[in-house]
Amino acid sequence: MSFKIGTLLLIALATLAHGVGFRAASFNIGAHFTTGGFPDYSLGAPGTQDHDRVRDVIARINPDVVALQEIASADVSGGDVAALAAGLGYPYVYISSVSAATPLNGPIDTSLRVAFLSRYPFLTTAVIRSPQNAKEITRLLPVVKVNIPGTTRDPVLISGHLKSGTTSADRFRRTVEMKRLTAYLTAQGLTSDDNFVIMGDFNLSSSNTTFTTLPADLPVSFSLGSDITLPISYSTNPLSYFSSPGVTRITPRQLNGSTSTFQSGSTIDLFLVSPAIAGRPLASEVYNSTQDTSNLTGLSKSGSPLAAGTSAAASDHYMIFADFELDQDSPNLAVSFTVPAINEGTPDGTTLLTVSLPATRTTSQTVSITSDEASRADVLSATLTIPAGSLSASAPVKTVRNFLNDGNQGVTFTASATGYDPASGVLEVVDVDGPYTFTSPGQTVVEDFTGFDGMSDPSPWVSTGGPWNGMSDGTSSSTGFRSYGTTGDGSLGFLPGGNPANVISDFINASSKTLTTLQISYTAEQWRTANPGTADNLTVSLILNGSPTPLPQITFSAANNLTNGAIAGGTSAVKATTVSGLAIAPGASFQLQFTFTQGNNSATLPSDVFINEFHYDNNSNDVGEFVEVVTGPGFTGPTSSVSLLLYNGSNGTIYGTHLLSTFTAGEVTASGHRFYSKLIPNIQNGNPDGIALAINGTATQFISYGGFFKATDGAADGIDSVDILVKQTSTEVIGKASLGLTGSGSQRGNFDWDKFTDFANTPGLPNTGQTLIVPTLASQGVAIDNLSVTFVPDNDADSIPDASDPDDDNDNMTDADEVVFGTDPFDAGSRFAAVFTRPTSTSFRFSFPTASGRTYVVESSVNLSTWTNASTFQGNGSLRVTDLTVDPQQSKRFYRIRAVKN
Repeated sequence: MSFKIGTLLLIALATLAHGVGFRAASFNIGAHFTTGGFPDYSLGAPGTQDHDRVRDVIARINPDVVALQEIASADVSGGDVAALAAGLGYPYVYISSVSAATPLNGPIDTSLRVAFLSRYPFLTTAVIRSPQNAKEITRLLPVVKVNIPGTTRDPVLISGHLKSGTTSADRFRRTVEMKRLTAYLTAQGLTSDDNFVIMGDFNLSSSNTTFTTLPADLPVSFSLGSDITLPISYSTNPLSYFSSPGVTRITPRQLNGSTSTFQSGSTIDLFLVSPAIAGRPLASEVYNSTQDTSNLTGLSKSGSPLAAGTSAAASDHYMIFADFELDQDSPNLAVSFTVPAINEGTPDGTTLLTVSLPATRTTSQTVSITSDEASRADVLSATLTIPAGSLSASAPVKTVRNFLNDGNQGVTFTASATGYDPASGVLEVVDVDGPYTFTSPGQTVVEDFTGFDGMSDPSPWVSTGGPWNGMSDGTSSSTGFRSYGTTGDGSLGFLPGGNPANVISDFINASSKTLTTLQISYTAEQWRTANPGTADNLTVSLILNGSPTPLPQITFSAANNLTNGAIAGGTSAVKATTVSGLAIAPGASFQLQFTFTQGNNSATLPSDVFINEFHYDNNSNDVGEFVEVVTGPGFTGPTSSVSLLLYNGSNGTIYGTHLLSTFTAGEVTASGHRFYSKLIPNIQNGNPDGIALAINGTATQFISYGGFFKATDGAADGIDSVDILVKQTSTEVIGKASLGLTGSGSQRGNFDWDKFTDFANTPGLPNTGQTLIVPTLASQGVAIDNLSVTFVPDNDADSIPDASDPDDDNDNMTDADEVVFGTDPFDAGSRFAAVFTRPTSTSFRFSFPTASGRTYVVESSVNLSTWTNASTFQGNGSLRVTDLTVDPQQSKRFYRIRAVKN
C-alpha cells in the first residue's frame, strides 16, 4: 500500500466539513541501558542526540497528542520529559504513576514508564493497574480523556507497553495485561459508539499458546488476581482479547508499504480504535526518516524532511501516527457466527458469518468482509449483499489447517459498509494438530494431508532422515521429504537418498475402554518414477511401549520399470490390515511408523571408451603431443581391440593408427575408470583435423578440432565428425593448454570439452575440473495418503459371551474357548498361549498357563488326523512346564493342547 498526498488531502478536507479531527501518535523512544542491564535514561537532557532526535521526529509529525513508551524514571525525575514537552509546546503531561501505587497492585517494572503529552487539557486521567492483592502489570497503562476543541465527543486514549519476550512467562504476563485492559473498557461502560483509541508497544510476538497452569518462570513478585481463572489463551492477534466493546485494528504502513514498526522488521506497535472511529475517514502512517524525502508523499507533516538517519538515532522503534475524525456518527453493523468456535480444516461453509443492519433498507446494502488471519480462516467471498427489506445476510466461512501444533487462535472478521460503523467478531479456530485421539470405540481417525505444504513436520508427525522440500508435482529430484500432489491436496512423501527415513505419529486412547483391535489402511502413492530406478520400499510398524511390531501386510514396493515419468506413470495401492490381540488401556498411547527405504542403487557399470584429453600445438616446435583415452569400469575387452585413428581433415583419410595396447596405463580412479595415454609426434594442427576410436573395427567416437568434416576411409568412413568447439593455436605455452573433458559423471556424455589454458597437461590423470563417479540409479518418489485408523469396538454391551460377538476382546480366541481355557474373554491381555522350545536334540518342552478347575490334555500326532494322549495335567493357576521325549528318527510330529472344564 502506498500513500498519495492528493487522496489524503481530499479525505481530510471532506472530514473537516463534517466534524473535528485530531492527530494521535505513539512512539516507543527506546532506553539507554547501563552495564548492569537497567535503563539510566531514554531521552537524556536537551542537547543530547537521544533527546534532540526524539524531539525532531515529534516536531515533524506534529501530533495533537503523543504517547511515549519506555520513559526512564531518571528522565522523569531529572526533568527531561518536562523539557521535551515544553520545547514542543505540549503544556499537558500525564505519566503513569508508580509512587502512589501500593506494593500489591503496582507495576513490576518501576524503571520504565508510559506518558502522554498533549496540546489540549485532560478532562480525566487514570491508570490501569492490577486489582488489590495482585501484582501483574509490567508497566502501568495511563488513560486520558482529552478536551479537543470544537466537539463534545472527546476521545479516551490508552497507551500500553506490555511485557516483552518470548518465554512462557512473558506470554502469560502479556495475556494478563491484555485482560486487564479489556476489563477496564468494560468497567468504564465504554461502547462501540464511544471514541477511544488504544495505542502503544504491545509486543505481541512468538507463538500462540493456552495456559492451564502458571508458568514456572514467573518472577517471584508476580501475583495473579483471583478474578482470573485458568485456562487462559495467549494470541498474537490483539483483537481476540476484545469482545464488548470490540475494537478495530488499523494498520499504519511506511511509505514503501512495510508494516514494520520495529527496526528489526517486526510489527509490535499498534493502533486499536473503537468502531465509531473506524467508521469515519481516517489515515495512518509509520514514520521512517529514510523515506521522508518530500512533503508531497504520505500524510501531511510540519517543516522540512528530516535527515535519513534521524529515526535510527531516536529509537529502535518507528513512530506510528494517525488522523482521526470525532463527530460524524453512523449506525452500527453487527457480526455474529453460527458457532463461536470451529476446528481448523473444517469443510467450507460449516459455519456462517452473519452481518446484521440496525434497521431494514429500501435498497440492498453491500458489505465488505476482511479477516486479519486469512491463512487460518476467511470467508468464501469478500463481499455479501443484504437484500432490500432484510436485516442480515450470511457468508460461508472456510478454515485452513496449517499442520502446526500452535494452539487455538482467535481470528477477527471485520464487516464494513458505506454509511455504517464497522463491526468485528472473533471466531475461535481450534487447533487440531495435536496427537490423534480416540474418544470412544468405533471411532475412525482419518488423515488426508489436505493443505499440507511440505515445509516442515506435519504435526503430529515427526520425521527423521531428510530435509523438507515443500510441495512437489512429482518431478523433483531433491532427496528428502515433501508433500506430493497439488496445492491443497497433499500427501506425505519421501524421495530416498541412501539411508532409510521415518515418519512417526502418536495416537492416544482417550476412551474408557481398552483398545484391543485396530484397522489400519492407507493409500501408498508412487508420485515419481525413474526407469531404470531403485526398487524402493515403504514399511509400517505399530509401536507399543517403545517396541515396534512390523505390519508386513501393508508394505508397499515401488515399481522401478515404469516407462512414463512423474505422476502420469505413478502407481498407487490401498493397503489395509487388522491388528488384534492388543491391550491399549485407557489413557495409553501407541505410534505408527512409516519407513522409506531405498532399494539397491547400483547401476550397470558403463563400458564406454572415450578420448579424454589431447595436445597437438604450441609455441615454436610442437612438444609433448599426446592423446589420452579412458575406459569405463564395465569395459572388459582387451586393449588390443581398441584403435585410435588420426584423420586428416582436408581429405578425410587416416594418417595414423595406434592400438590402445600400445598406450601407457595411468591412474585407475575409485570409480573404476582407467586412464591410458601415448605420446604421438606430429599430430596435425587442425582447422580441421580429427581423432576417432574404434572397437573391434567399429567406430564408437569421431571428434574434430577447428571445424568438422566427413571421413572417407577406415572405421569412420562416411561419418561426419563432431566439432568439440575448442582448439589450440601456435601461441600456446609449452606444457599447458591441452583440450579435454570437464565435469562430473561416469560416462562420456556427462562431460564437456574445454581448453585448459592456464593449467598443465595431465596425461594419464583426470583432467582439471573432472570427477569420475560410480553410476547410481535414481530413487522413486513414494508417499502415504488417506490414512485411516479405526478403534474396532466391543459389540457386546452386556459383557456376556454370546453369538453376537464371538470374540469380545478381539484376541483371535473365541469367547467360548477362553471360558474353557480359563482366560478372560474381555481382556486381550488374558489369552491362552503355549511356548514350544527344544532344550536338547531329543526333547521338546511345553510351557503354558493353567487355571484351577480345568484339565489340560497334551496330545500328539504324526498326520494331524489321529491324535494320542501324551500327558494330562490338572490346572492350579500356575505355569505348567513339561518335557516330551521324541524319536529323532521321526521326520515330523505335531502337538496340541485340549482343555476341559471340570
